[in-house]
Amino acid sequence: MSAVLTLLGALDDARLTFRTRAALDRHQDHLAHDHLRWVAAHSPAVAARFRAAGLPLSRWRELPPTDKAAMLATFDTLNTVGVTLEGALAVGRQAERTRDFTPTLATPAGPVTVGLSTGTSGTQGVFLVSRAEQARWAGTVLRHLLPGGLWGLLRPQRVAFFLRADSPLYRSVRRRQLEFRFFDLLRPLPELAAEAQAYAPTLIVGPPGVLRALHRTGVQLRARVIGVAEVLDPDDEAALRGWGDVVQVYQATEGLLALPCPHGSLHLNEAHVHFDLEPLGDGLHRPVITDLRRRAQPFIRHRLDDALRLHPDPCPCGQAARRVHSIAGRQDDALHLPGAAGESVTVWPDFLRGALAAVPDLREYRAEQTGPHHITLHLDPHTPDTQTHARNAVRDALHRSHADPDQLILDTRPLDPTPPGTKRRRVTRTWRPT
Repeated sequence: MSAVLTLLGALDDARLTFRTRAALDRHQDHLAHDHLRWVAAHSPAVAARFRAAGLPLSRWRELPPTDKAAMLATFDTLNTVGVTLEGALAVGRQAERTRDFTPTLATPAGPVTVGLSTGTSGTQGVFLVSRAEQARWAGTVLRHLLPGGLWGLLRPQRVAFFLRADSPLYRSVRRRQLEFRFFDLLRPLPELAAEAQAYAPTLIVGPPGVLRALHRTGVQLRARVIGVAEVLDPDDEAALRGWGDVVQVYQATEGLLALPCPHGSLHLNEAHVHFDLEPLGDGLHRPVITDLRRRAQPFIRHRLDDALRLHPDPCPCGQAARRVHSIAGRQDDALHLPGAAGESVTVWPDFLRGALAAVPDLREYRAEQTGPHHITLHLDPHTPDTQTHARNAVRDALHRSHADPDQLILDTRPLDPTPPGTKRRRVTRTWRPT
């Protein structure tokens, strides 16, 4: 019952829309004061970080950032619910194998759900979420995403989650006007399409690559579409508009990071998360986050691997929370290529995604840097025309990014199908400098 009350409170919490930066900063300071005192008292790893830095809690913004590797190394003393990394991995992997996501870990603080990330950055992440935290997540998301906003609850809403893993939350908070259904991505696409057609969802949530493949089956749906887990590229957005309004959510193992406003802009979730943005050059920033609500697994000054491009102008919606222009990609997927003067040039994934999205008749692709002077383009369809257009588009994009395409080998190959449940990464770098 407490989880349901938390969800309903989050659904109705319109106070967390701030119109001035000063009001938003005061709100974050208030949350941080109480949250950090609680976390430092219950998480030995967080307390040890402050002691090692010689900082009082009030100077938390100066705490040296941590990352995923350090989080996993200190997992047993970082979390506040008494869960070991070994125990969390066992529960998470068992759920992945059996496709039964109902089991939770019993802890002194109550039942805790275990989730695993896809491990696209090379290391599989583990996250713990309490029942109250799950409920707050659901309420916050639905408040922003339901068709018609909160007024959407005046009529029945059917939410279809096309995800790699289910969550017990969807069953625990089901109510007369709000129904959830999990569509397992490991099932065959024709089965998913037939079930979705019969279910007739009003809200569809899933990775853009999966939803795009579902759209190609010809299934007829009328619903708001929410892209999660992957970057929503313009070509995906244009195709999925055949079902309805299309927006995206920026979410990671580390939490719910950005949500759309009524104007469709993606705003950082600054009512719940503090963001420090480290400049990377070319107008890009890497987030260092402090989740001001999450207690089961605290994230305090945690550096992400993502590169964000912020929008320079205020949003017409009037929110003070900063808005994201685009998610350029993961830092470890940025290409390192030779420049005209022999220097190394960084080319972010969004440059190549934008170029290849404009190739005529190209349905899907993957660009992969496999060596210091080698890029392989995996194309669907792999026809003479798409090969020529794709090579030309990539060469132009590289030239605009100050790389020297004349020093590169551009191979093309047919695109192999992505295994079910695998996160789509359209631009990757498998080569690592020695």
